[in-house]
Amino acid sequence: MIKKSKNFCQLSSVSCQLSKGFTLLEFLIVIGLLSITIGSILLFLTAVLKGTNQANITSEVKQNGQVVLDTLESQIRNATDADCMLGENDNCTDLRLFRVNADPLRIRCVNPVGQTANGRIEIASSALDDPTNYTSITNTDIKSGVSITYCKFNIVLSSGGVSSPPIVAVEFTISQGVAAVSRSDYLANVKFQTTISLRGY
Repeated sequence: MIKKSKNFCQLSSVSCQLSKGFTLLEFLIVIGLLSITIGSILLFLTAVLKGTNQANITSEVKQNGQVVLDTLESQIRNATDADCMLGENDNCTDLRLFRVNADPLRIRCVNPVGQTANGRIEIASSALDDPTNYTSITNTDIKSGVSITYCKFNIVLSSGGVSSPPIVAVEFTISQGVAAVSRSDYLANVKFQTTISLRGY
C-alpha cells in the first residue's frame, strides 16, 4: 500500500485546491457577480414591461380619440353654419351647428372634475339655445374610460367671403380616465387637431 506523503499536494496542487473548496472571498465574488447579473436582467425585463404598458395605453387612448375626432368631423362637416355659444370664436368651448331640415346641434367641452368625473365632449340636438339632454361621445368611466383634458373649437371665416360657410378647427387632448392607474408607465396624453370645412347650403 502506497502512503501519500506531505509533498503530495505540492505535486498535484490542482487536486488539493479542489478538495479544499472555495474561500470566503471567492464565494463573495461569485455571489456579487450573480447579483449584478440577476439585477441587470430584472431591470431589462421591467423596462420592457413598462414600455409595453405605455404602448398599450397610448394605443387605447389614440383609438378613443380617433373615434371622437371622426364623430366630430362627421357632425361638423354636415352643418351649414356654426357659431360660438360660450367663449370667443377662436377659443370656443360650446359650438352650435345649424343643419338643413334638422334642429341645431350643440357640441360642448366639459372639463374634468377632480377624480370624480372625466373631461368629455358632449353633443345635444335641440331647437332650444340651452339643451339639457347632452350625450357624451367619449367613454366616461373614470377608470377604464378616457378624459378630455383640453378642448376648444375655432370658427374661422372662409376665404370665399361672407357667403361661404366657415371652417371649424377642432383641438383636444385626451388621456386615460381620471381614476386610472397613476404609474408613469400607464400615463398617456395624446393631442388631436384638425380643420373641417362646413358643407354650406
